Amino acid sequence: MKFAYVLPDPGNYHNWGEFDADLRAMKQCGYDAVEIQIADPKLLDEARLRASLSAVGLPLCAFQTGGTYATRGNCLCTANDDVRLRTIAMLKSFVDLAERFCSVIVFGSLQGKAKDEPDIDGGRRRIVEAMTDVCRYADTKEVVMAFEPVNHLETAYHNTIADVERLVRGLGLNSARMMTDTFHMNIEEKDLLAPLAGIMDRLAHVHLSETNRDVLGAGHWPTAVFLRELHRHGYAGFCSVGVYNSRLSRQKCIITCMKELKSL
Repeated sequence: MKFAYVLPDPGNYHNWGEFDADLRAMKQCGYDAVEIQIADPKLLDEARLRASLSAVGLPLCAFQTGGTYATRGNCLCTANDDVRLRTIAMLKSFVDLAERFCSVIVFGSLQGKAKDEPDIDGGRRRIVEAMTDVCRYADTKEVVMAFEPVNHLETAYHNTIADVERLVRGLGLNSARMMTDTFHMNIEEKDLLAPLAGIMDRLAHVHLSETNRDVLGAGHWPTAVFLRELHRHGYAGFCSVGVYNSRLSRQKCIITCMKELKSL
């Protein structure tokens, strides 16, 4: 099993040295890669990022895109053509970025909420149309779009693994893959393991996140059982650890989560 850890956008650090320190902590703990939340590919210092990754010998396995919903109002369900087209263009810029770094793109929150489009059927049609456009572009770049089921409290669309599987298979494009996030699974799935068997041919990425978003082991997610099930089905991609609600320092979270993984 290959493990990564999710770090914030380097631009959100007080200075680049702090970002480098987190990368060193990850390498020392034994992580295999890093996943990064990116606000806007155009604002990313790619040369600096490459130098930092090279210095510690960690690949970049994935980019997260959802932060642009909260910070920039980007979403795909909206009837506002300007916002929707802007979001599509931004996602295509993520495709270009992912091609340069041989990374997966994590997509989910950019679908939007009911307040963005109360007509759920209409919003869903726009999402499918937009993702068809983006995934066709991703196909030309051989980039994977990992569609994440996001719980109903955070988005009005495609909340379950079954929802996303139907969408991804319906698109019929090689770039259109899916992922799972244990935090969202805990809210939406009736069975925490059964859905995995039917999606292994499209599963491109996994997020390991506790039920309370704290460090692994601080909630009640059955991490060991879940990882064994992934292994049993032959999953060979990355499992990225995401901690978004902890009183511990980021480096302490990095260390604690890897200790938990090794203990399993």
